[in-house]
Amino acid sequence: MKILLSVICMLFGGLLFGQRSTYNHCSGAVFAPVEGKFSLSFLGDKKSNQIWLVFIAPKSGKFNLNITTISASLNDAKGILYISNEEWCGLTPLQKTQTDSVAFDEKNFLALKNVELEKNQFATICLETQGNLRDVVLFESTFFATNLGEEEQILDFTYDEALPVYTLVLRDGQSKAPIAGRISLQGAPEINGSYFASQLSINLKQPLKKGFLKVEVPGYFPVEYKEHRIPLGATYTDTIYLSGFKAGELTKLEQVYFSAGLPEIMEESYAQLNRLRDLLLLNPQINIEIHGHVNLDENSAKKAQKLSKQRAEMVKNYLVQNGVAAKRLYPIGFGSSKPVYKTPKDEEEKEANRRVEILIKEN
Repeated sequence: MKILLSVICMLFGGLLFGQRSTYNHCSGAVFAPVEGKFSLSFLGDKKSNQIWLVFIAPKSGKFNLNITTISASLNDAKGILYISNEEWCGLTPLQKTQTDSVAFDEKNFLALKNVELEKNQFATICLETQGNLRDVVLFESTFFATNLGEEEQILDFTYDEALPVYTLVLRDGQSKAPIAGRISLQGAPEINGSYFASQLSINLKQPLKKGFLKVEVPGYFPVEYKEHRIPLGATYTDTIYLSGFKAGELTKLEQVYFSAGLPEIMEESYAQLNRLRDLLLLNPQINIEIHGHVNLDENSAKKAQKLSKQRAEMVKNYLVQNGVAAKRLYPIGFGSSKPVYKTPKDEEEKEANRRVEILIKEN
């Protein structure tokens, strides 16, 4: 079921050009849960009013996605399902023409029933309706594993005992127990890819100085490193401890950066904020407090409090623009009143004081 690139371009037009941070573009796609109900709203874009979703198969099996709406926006909706071994948005134009794809509309949602996927394969869905509509769409995803004997947690891709081995291990931050999730690695041909595991082992031919590592586990805050370093040795193991989200727990929002002395969010923060967006969209029963903090030397106490509140407001605004209801978000500025380091000795400790924290609250 190959679809010509011309058809893809005709249906989605300008979305193949330029990067956006919202789920109106494949680079900001929401990661669908293995099992669960959730809702997303069309964002009302005049030219390309779309919703992008990505599902990653934890095992070989069949994926189903039910789509309904409380309005008539699906009457004119069209969509495409892409099946690929890598993230569709990152594929080259040539690779996209070779991707298994199928178009569907409101009369043919059967295209999203019993979609056969191999372990770690991607099912990317783009749903488009007419411009300006902001209707809510209801989704329900289910997955049935067909190979129950398939190892879910430990992946060993080593092929040469003479080469160094890089191992990545995922653990719960509190219990230290193994947890399985999606691992994305970039930086060298032998490690590039997306995997689902609690422990991943790969051969490495040369040291990695500025790689990319992203870890996403359902129920946990994601972790992302844009300059991940892997030294070259006989063996090297990275252990990533992830923080779960629970009501009443305060968690630092990693990799969210602001311009010095200003409330503006820096572009490299978008990926992490999108994962927070996914958390909220897929868990409608929770609200969050957004706590802004600055370092003591940035301003007077009054200005510091104002700046920290502005930064928390900017995070809220970003989430609202990405489909999260404003009433679920409570921005609070603490200024420099709650530093991690009361007398920071270097820039690293000052940076630790400049932070955004999230407090999970039940509805």
